[in-house]
Amino acid sequence: MKRPFSIAAWLTCFAVASLASSPTSGTPVPDGRSIKGRVLKSFRQSEDALEKYSCILHDEGDELNSDGSVKKHRSSVKEQFFVNQIEIEHTLARDGKPLSPSDARKEQERVDKQVKKFSDPKEAAKAQSHDEKQADLFLRALELKHGRREQRAGRDTLVYDLAGDPDFRPKKIEERFAQVLTGNIAVDEQSGTPVDLRFETIRDIKIGAGLLANLHKGFWLHLSQQRQPDGIWMVKQVQGSGDARAALFVRARFRFKEELESCHVFAVNTRQKLGEPGSGHTEEKH
Repeated sequence: MKRPFSIAAWLTCFAVASLASSPTSGTPVPDGRSIKGRVLKSFRQSEDALEKYSCILHDEGDELNSDGSVKKHRSSVKEQFFVNQIEIEHTLARDGKPLSPSDARKEQERVDKQVKKFSDPKEAAKAQSHDEKQADLFLRALELKHGRREQRAGRDTLVYDLAGDPDFRPKKIEERFAQVLTGNIAVDEQSGTPVDLRFETIRDIKIGAGLLANLHKGFWLHLSQQRQPDGIWMVKQVQGSGDARAALFVRARFRFKEELESCHVFAVNTRQKLGEPGSGHTEEKH
């Protein structure tokens, strides 16, 4: 699923990083500016643990009529894995049916090309640099305020309200997108990982002065992450809904949802199946 302005992509990259310092009881809540710095710092760190993961994703999307009824529904099942920290998705089924032999062959060829490309450390670094720049542009345009500390799943979590920074002058599309948001973000205090992000747009976003596209106000997105038994954070669910117009004539109402069903961790002689948070895990010896 294409995520709006690659938000889920760069949050996934944030999730693989871990900061060394641990919070202590009674520590003041960090201000929003320092938290943005920690998130960007975590983005620049690398983690090989994701290389062990293979996950199954369910992706659904609906094109809606003006009254909210479903005009067209699509769904797919994908395998997600990582090469040099770059996420690769392999489509296994569409609309409840396995791919035809011809489509499966084409999809495998596409995936093989991506694996080959990102097996080159230079190509992987180039892709990571692009995502990092998008994250930087997005965060620079945001103001994080009203910070508070909460307990979530037994872990100290920092929660901030977010909105566009009124003193920032946006130039890029990522900056203009961030400027029209309102919502909140939750960050795991120990690791610096954004674990929950909720926002909606309060104004239209025009692309090409509105001639190319227009994402209308009211678009919303919710992204949540799940901590695995080995401490790695994975995007558990991304969902959203909105109303957009392409060019001058084509208008579409839409909603989407992508959910992590299950993951396996592959080691030399062990396959570890990961379940829901708190459910524990099982290991199958080979």
